[in-house]
Amino acid sequence: MAEHNDALVDCAVATRGLVNGSDAMGAVTAATGGGLLGAIVGGVIDNNENRQGAAANIENCMALKGWSVIGLTDDEGKALEAWDDDPSLLREQLAPLIEQPSAPGIVLRGPFANELAVGEFRVEEAGDLEEVSLSCRALEDLTEAAVEAAGELKPPKPPKGVKAPKPVKATKEKDIATINTDKAQVVLSMLGGRTNLNMYSITLQRLADDGSEVVYDGAPTNVTLGGNLTPKIRKTREGDIRRYDFLAEIPPGIWKIAAINWSVYAADLCFGAPAFAIQDGETLFLGTLSVPEEGGYPLDQSDLGVAHDILEPLPTLAERVKFAALTNGFTSDCFGSYAYAYEQPGAPFVDDQPAADTLAVEVIDDPEPDIETE
Repeated sequence: MAEHNDALVDCAVATRGLVNGSDAMGAVTAATGGGLLGAIVGGVIDNNENRQGAAANIENCMALKGWSVIGLTDDEGKALEAWDDDPSLLREQLAPLIEQPSAPGIVLRGPFANELAVGEFRVEEAGDLEEVSLSCRALEDLTEAAVEAAGELKPPKPPKGVKAPKPVKATKEKDIATINTDKAQVVLSMLGGRTNLNMYSITLQRLADDGSEVVYDGAPTNVTLGGNLTPKIRKTREGDIRRYDFLAEIPPGIWKIAAINWSVYAADLCFGAPAFAIQDGETLFLGTLSVPEEGGYPLDQSDLGVAHDILEPLPTLAERVKFAALTNGFTSDCFGSYAYAYEQPGAPFVDDQPAADTLAVEVIDDPEPDIETE
């Protein structure tokens, strides 16, 4: 139980800078009760749902630490609700369940399994997370104290005297002839249905030379590729599937895939993300990012011919283009709306360790117990 409590408190502190983060933990116990330990929702939580958002982000963090979300029967849940008013007593009641060697109920969601890259997580506004986990309710007093002691977490700002740079703008098709081939260029292709392609984008951030937080030295620090408003150098279509291609001139350095965005909602990949290094004179192809309706956003780095086709009007870039050499495991403080990790399969890790053990968990489609979902 102590290991569980320490992990959850750590997660409350780690997510306190999110829009729906642990600043909302004081209101968690006011959320609806019930016998279900709230399952994580694979999407961004709306700003008006701070209680659910705080719990969701903590559960995501717990999944990264190897914990599962377990659903209890209605009777078991109602029995535990009697202790809701006293977190310390609720902890005592939960301890035997958490300390069991096997799951005491239905596994609703297992430990981290790289769901954003190879699973079916969707980054969207999620408005149906109606339950807050008993674990969060049982540790409300501990998480509140830890968050207060940690203090407010704010995004890094430019140092005094350094002007905040404007984001990089992707190259427009009509401006191809003016591209400076001596500069660093990054290429991305996105594949999916029209609606998804217009809504989804990724944000790249430039890191300090040691791979830590965003660096402010006067040069641009971020670029967003994707979405309806970002300039494209090529658009193609085959049936209902469309392909949007992007090219951007970026400063040299270490760049991290920092977020996957749906409209205005940002899924911050602060718990672990791939990054790559680029120098002036290099042209790197991130790959083809698919945005299927069912969720999961795989980045395909198997066909460099896609980049050659995209860069056909730019023979100098086409001749030298190569895949970006991604390295997983770059972490940072968490901001945005939703926090998780993304790992590029097959890529090495910055510390030779994955974000979490990807343990296989059996999913029961038609469980016997009556699981309350309202």
